[in-house]
Amino acid sequence: MPIPSTAIALALLAEKSELVERSRLQPYLEQLQHPAAAIKTPRDCALAMVKEELITLFQAKLLLQGKWKNFFIAGKYKVLEHLGSGGMGTVYLCEHRYMRRRVAIKLLPPEKGATGTSLERFRREARAAAKLDHPNVVQAHDIDQDGPIHFLVMEYIDGISIQHLVDSHGPRS
Repeated sequence: MPIPSTAIALALLAEKSELVERSRLQPYLEQLQHPAAAIKTPRDCALAMVKEELITLFQAKLLLQGKWKNFFIAGKYKVLEHLGSGGMGTVYLCEHRYMRRRVAIKLLPPEKGATGTSLERFRREARAAAKLDHPNVVQAHDIDQDGPIHFLVMEYIDGISIQHLVDSHGPRS
């Protein structure tokens, strides 16, 4: 998909991605039809939609690059933000499409899912996380697959990670 060259093109891309329903997008489309509209560029449109909390900054960056696919995992988890990456995959903040519950989802890259050892290690990690039940440990909710992508759905807790804390302030006692 080409990079959107107009604000209207960006708004329509947000609709095509299924991030924003047509009914919530309609006021933007109407406003953008007028020559004196305050929103003139795709970037202006993206920032206005972020301000109105229709999309996130992460989603806006991708839409501005012309990307409109892969905003949903397994058709039910909307990808909101990139949280981090590590040896076993990438973690995103997601929202369940219907329940509106925020979760963290760890994606195993497709190339690692194709190898039996990486996939088995990922599944072992999920089983180990599922066995833990402690107020100071994130809970694992589900493990699933969406085409070639294997993923782990976990409780999302807002704040800095232990890794970030140790990297910033050194080891804790």
